[in-house]
Amino acid sequence: MTLHLFGRAFDGFERSLTDQLAGLDADHRLLEIEDLQHEVVDGTLATDGRADVLMLITDWLPSLIASGRILPLDFSTAAPQGWPDAWAPALRELQTGADGRVYGVAYHDGPMLFLYRTDLYESATERAGFQERFGYPLAPPTDWAQFRDQALWFDRPEQGLRGTVQAGYPDEHNNVYDFLTHLWSRGGELITPDGGSGLDSPAASAAVDYLQGLWHVDQVVDPAAAAWDSVTSGVHFAAGEAAMMVNWAGFATMSADPASPTHGLVGCAPVPGGATMNAYWVLAVPAGARDPQASLDLIRRLTTHDMDVRTALAGGSATRRDSWADPRVRALAPYYTVLEDAHQNSRSVPVDPRWPRIAAVLNEMMRAVVEDGAGQSALGKAHVELGALLALGR
Repeated sequence: MTLHLFGRAFDGFERSLTDQLAGLDADHRLLEIEDLQHEVVDGTLATDGRADVLMLITDWLPSLIASGRILPLDFSTAAPQGWPDAWAPALRELQTGADGRVYGVAYHDGPMLFLYRTDLYESATERAGFQERFGYPLAPPTDWAQFRDQALWFDRPEQGLRGTVQAGYPDEHNNVYDFLTHLWSRGGELITPDGGSGLDSPAASAAVDYLQGLWHVDQVVDPAAAAWDSVTSGVHFAAGEAAMMVNWAGFATMSADPASPTHGLVGCAPVPGGATMNAYWVLAVPAGARDPQASLDLIRRLTTHDMDVRTALAGGSATRRDSWADPRVRALAPYYTVLEDAHQNSRSVPVDPRWPRIAAVLNEMMRAVVEDGAGQSALGKAHVELGALLALGR
């Protein structure tokens, strides 16, 4: 029997899985993230027998666990190599259900970091000019005001250089993550302690104003980025088209190729404001798997140290601590030396089975901000819709 693995379309995953499944009675099919979400969260892929292993973003897990569409993993006889300590706590918690059982093993890691062009930030000319204009030294920003200053300074569209990159495509992922990162860094919460909407807070208002400012007031983002998802935005950054961005750490590996125009020129630092988004991809067994034990055996094989290193070398992002320390992996990108620390203060989307519906509300809000410049009116509409959605669960 040939096992069928379904996951997200990404060149790094295509290369890693082609290598890792070679010689095995298994194949893979990778879908665009919207199509994968439609098939898994809204459709029947997890239950109809087409899939034996699913590669899933952690955002979807609470809903899938609550509905019984993915199976708990039995590690009583043969746990993954090094489980659990080979993975940092932040890469184990989001696939652990309320019942304490484990529903997946991490395959590809975030988190978000500040990525920047070291050749620009270390240039004596750039440093002197920035100091003269803004009155403080040029260095990776520690707050969003500094981020805006630096985006303004480096934004030179006539030279093919933009101040920053945003992933504006409304796929319920990076556009939503960007808003949450700004909300959290300003002390806001999406859901209030009493279970209501937190979108009527000063923090939410400031977050929307800031993001709208990048797109429509300061205009330091290429307007074409409204159609870019996270992967595409990473490609444009690696091509040297922007000075800096907040995005997934793994996209620094897009510059690892010696032929890349930014090879050796990408640095990593914490996200301004201190809020780091944590989301990662896990391998899970769908309820419709034809042979769940064979599916689990394949997951164990794909998450060993050797396979994790291969994921990194293929352009994915390693998830294991022993891989982060491996010289072959550390040579690929600068972020591997800071991942352990970055995960100490990371946060994730609410662990709530209603998350897909919550994300849809935020997605439309951010689409209206990015595409229409709707700003506060979009926020107000989202507050009403989120409040109504959350009221149903009280």
